[in-house]
Amino acid sequence: MRKQPKRMMYAGGGVLILGIILGQFIGLTPGINSGPGEGEEKAEPQAEESSPSVMASTESDMIPVLIQPEPREQKTLAELPLQVLDILIDDRSYKVKADSQPREKYQPADIQTILTLAGRATGDEDGVKVRVYRTGSARVVPEKTLKEELTKSGLDAQQVEWKSHLID
Repeated sequence: MRKQPKRMMYAGGGVLILGIILGQFIGLTPGINSGPGEGEEKAEPQAEESSPSVMASTESDMIPVLIQPEPREQKTLAELPLQVLDILIDDRSYKVKADSQPREKYQPADIQTILTLAGRATGDEDGVKVRVYRTGSARVVPEKTLKEELTKSGLDAQQVEWKSHLID
């Protein structure tokens, strides 16, 4: 009769451990997995503007004066130093931007503008001066025309990188 209480003790301990493990995954154990861990950081609220207004006051009146930061002047593509020209073929049209500009800065362009900007590009470490991207709606004819015009303008195949993935 001595073996039965030991078996019950081991079985009860196993059921207890199994219950704790399952409770953690299901969320039944209070206080466990209920908050951020040590390695997790809480997101801090972001300011609405990238450069907030500054409150200043004059010494004589002590009336707060709202000073607005001066807007930064946006440089056009012609004013930027151009290392690599990014071209996006969208349906039947072309859009261009410098590789240093964010994706939202694509501007509509025609073939002559593209050739002028491509001639001005200095190239990256690999010698690439032009990168061509396509959207899902890009047509074959504008791509073929662009390829022919870039070759006629004197750009080698190594200086033009045709990206195979599509951009939305």
